[in-house]
Amino acid sequence: MINIFTVDLEDWRHIHYLNSEDEVPERLEENTGLILDVLQDYDVKATFFIVGELAENYPSLIRKILKHGHEIGFHTYHHTPLWDHSRERLEEEIRRFRKLMKENFNVGIYGFRAPLFSLNRKTSWAIEVLERENFLYDSSIFPIWNPVYGEPKAPRTPYFIKSTDITRKSDSGIIEFPLLTYRFLTFNIPAAGGIYLRFLPERIIFKAIEKFNASNNPTVIYIHPREVDPSPPKLKLSMFKEKLFTYKTKETLKKVENLLKRFQFTSAINYIRGWNIE
Repeated sequence: MINIFTVDLEDWRHIHYLNSEDEVPERLEENTGLILDVLQDYDVKATFFIVGELAENYPSLIRKILKHGHEIGFHTYHHTPLWDHSRERLEEEIRRFRKLMKENFNVGIYGFRAPLFSLNRKTSWAIEVLERENFLYDSSIFPIWNPVYGEPKAPRTPYFIKSTDITRKSDSGIIEFPLLTYRFLTFNIPAAGGIYLRFLPERIIFKAIEKFNASNNPTVIYIHPREVDPSPPKLKLSMFKEKLFTYKTKETLKKVENLLKRFQFTSAINYIRGWNIE
């Protein structure tokens, strides 16, 4: 069974709880290079959801990603959550990003991921925008409860999504690729990536993937370049955020490697082209 591997291409300065006084070094190219290397080692193609301003500032990195055969998706222009967007602003950003990618890199854009997984019932208007702008898929639904994000009643497996009710499967629409969760009793435990990949025991993540694959469903994994940073910057954060959310990066790349060893992965667009979504 083929799963979907994704990278949210952001740098340290895109952390939403970052103190505005922090001086944050630019380490995007170095950290992304580490991810590209491990993907190449296991011959895995991934989807890179890219913040638009980074595509402008790091054209050589975008070319490197494309040279390795990876897909480019859109992650808004400045890593702004949907609850701070409007329809008009999202439409403008999509068109600006597509023009940039077409004119400078000659590639089309088919997929979207909202920063902070900020697609929920209040921001479901974004699906209308994506449909109107001819996107093939979205991967913004995290079917969990979280104080910041999540839509716990949404389907846990890929489905056709409509803005009228994003928690129900539709007969048509764009494809939604929800993030991986592990079902425990009546709760969905997040297991897709980020802090969950870094802190959960591998056996839990492996078991979640195995259960999805046993029912002939793909899982969606994600990672940020900063999460593999071997020398994370010292930021002005609380001890809780430092210890829990930010600085546990040393083992991340090894966990990714173990995932790639054990399971098959590809990009979202390759999955769509190769398999049908029911």
